[in-house]
Amino acid sequence: MHENTLAALRCAAEKKHHMRLEKEKFLLVAGRKDVGKISRRDLFILGLALYWGEGYKGLSDELGFTNSDPAMILFFIRWLSKVYKIKPNQLILRVSINASHTHRVRQVEYYWSRLTGIPLSQFTMTSLIKTAHKKVYANKNTHYGTLRIKVRSGTDLRRRILGSIQRLKTL
Repeated sequence: MHENTLAALRCAAEKKHHMRLEKEKFLLVAGRKDVGKISRRDLFILGLALYWGEGYKGLSDELGFTNSDPAMILFFIRWLSKVYKIKPNQLILRVSINASHTHRVRQVEYYWSRLTGIPLSQFTMTSLIKTAHKKVYANKNTHYGTLRIKVRSGTDLRRRILGSIQRLKTL
């Protein structure tokens, strides 16, 4: 192909890429504006929806939540605190990670402790999952497994939350 044609194609591709990035930036700002101010009720419903999706609802009476997304973990802890007045010392945390990360367990525990502000003394023994990886991680050293959050003596609160979720199911 002629050099001028290649240069023109590169220029067009760069322009298209720049336009896509500008549009993406605009849409992200618009999305943040769509949310607007979040009321206490909004926060309450958001947390219920999150618990409905990720919280413990099965046979156990434990109030628990497990996820790998740091922002979701922090939101859940703030939700418990702001809506139900659960203090950090009422939480019990446990890391779960594939056994291939055994050499990093302490590093992973420190990561979650620093993120949440909850001391390692409130963590139970890390659960090492002994199955073959289904997912291939681009950088194994930035994978931190999942974090389980349980509330001490949280049975009554769990039942209350599940009652609220029952109400949401009728909408």
